[in-house]
Amino acid sequence: MSKGRTRVLVLAALIGTASLVSRAASAGEAANAARDDAIDAALRLADQHDQHDQHDQVMPAEAADNAALAGRAQAADGANPSAQRASDTTDLPPVLPAPVSAGSAPSSSSGSRDLALSVQDAVRYADLRDGGGAWRNQASLDLRYEKTLAGQFDVNASWRLDRFDPLSSAAAPAHTESLLREAYVGWRPGKLTTLDVGRMNQRVGVAFGYNPTDFFKAGAVDLDVSPDPLSRRTNRLGTIGVRGQQVWDSGSAQMLFSPRLASRMEPGDPEASGTLERTNSIGRWMFVGSQRMGASLQPQVVAYGEEGQAPQFGMNLSGLFGNAVVGYTEISMGRRPSLIASTMGTNGDSAFRVSSASGLTWTLPTTNLALTLELQTNGAGASPAQWRTLAATNPMAWGRAVQGSVTAQELPTRYGVFAMAIWRNAVVRRVDVSAFGQFDQGGGGQGWLEVRRHFDRFDVALQLQTQYGPVWDRYGAMSERSSVQVLAAFYR
Repeated sequence: MSKGRTRVLVLAALIGTASLVSRAASAGEAANAARDDAIDAALRLADQHDQHDQHDQVMPAEAADNAALAGRAQAADGANPSAQRASDTTDLPPVLPAPVSAGSAPSSSSGSRDLALSVQDAVRYADLRDGGGAWRNQASLDLRYEKTLAGQFDVNASWRLDRFDPLSSAAAPAHTESLLREAYVGWRPGKLTTLDVGRMNQRVGVAFGYNPTDFFKAGAVDLDVSPDPLSRRTNRLGTIGVRGQQVWDSGSAQMLFSPRLASRMEPGDPEASGTLERTNSIGRWMFVGSQRMGASLQPQVVAYGEEGQAPQFGMNLSGLFGNAVVGYTEISMGRRPSLIASTMGTNGDSAFRVSSASGLTWTLPTTNLALTLELQTNGAGASPAQWRTLAATNPMAWGRAVQGSVTAQELPTRYGVFAMAIWRNAVVRRVDVSAFGQFDQGGGGQGWLEVRRHFDRFDVALQLQTQYGPVWDRYGAMSERSSVQVLAAFYR
């Protein structure tokens, strides 16, 4: 097999099919955080397959071994029903256990390390729209713990602490944020059966910029998290609930129940303050199932429900086209109110609506550069004329609607376009370049660029961000015009 085809087959298995199937309940959040590192390791495996070069090592030995196992497992079995599309923490490197292969016993521990710790410090300058600039420092501590007890029980925890300190008078006051992302216990009564209880993340969706089937994303992400969509899928708050999963050789089925534990609020309500209000202010449930239908085809179906709303349905699908292109599509549908109506607490305009995200990822031959283009639609979004009119006639309602779309992580307009580039070992080994752009209907947009240098136990990175658009758009309404950030992340 040629080197180029080996690369794209591995990339297809990691980016495409793995993101369609449900996560093994005991695989833990770390398996969801291994995407980019596993891709990197798999690409190196492709190089070794053709060149027998054993010296292209860019990660610590332990992390590289785990990521290489992930690459082998996914490349050998692209329809792995126990792994979800992994997402990467832009700022803090995650733990890297290998995902579970179909038909094997799930495991939540990498076997070599129970605790992963990351420490980061970042200095950021923001150019403000009303003139001037603001400097701040952000110190972060990130902990992830996974432990298997007595062979059948798994303990999983994920916690992050951020301290923000102003370095200029225009910056926000000093404050501290603590986020217990996950804390749950898993039980495996059988090799392919799992039951989880506690606070856990439920990530669904094959797309990158917008995930209409990721129903539990609403209210789960802090506004201070990096805008990189892969980071936002990792650094988010899990929901408290009970989740069971059954895996078989060619598929899996998973059911999650999340009860109401706080005052009733709509998911993603910007007025939600405590963690329970953000994730458990309404009773919800979700079913995720997948069944292999061919050598490279395994669709994922999703059903979701919440108090007072009609059930929603979704599907995820991806596939390889030729030797260098992976295609994917994600779609959700059901009867629901518009985005503006739901943020204002009214459901009078409920109707059958469809949202989708479809795209292509092209891997350039003989390089580690992957380019993605994604087209997005939201049947509950508003047209530019509707946003413009609301901003002019009812500024308070417009502000609440814009803020609600951000906290709910919904596309505010009817259409959008997302573009992303990831270049591993760009020109120089151990240097990665990644960038994305989100473009909303009506002229609003956001751009992000990162250059990251990897060392054995720490990274340094430069990040640039900009947003623009009319005053009624979510990006045009942001107080910052652009920003630059320099950071160093140490991990063990």
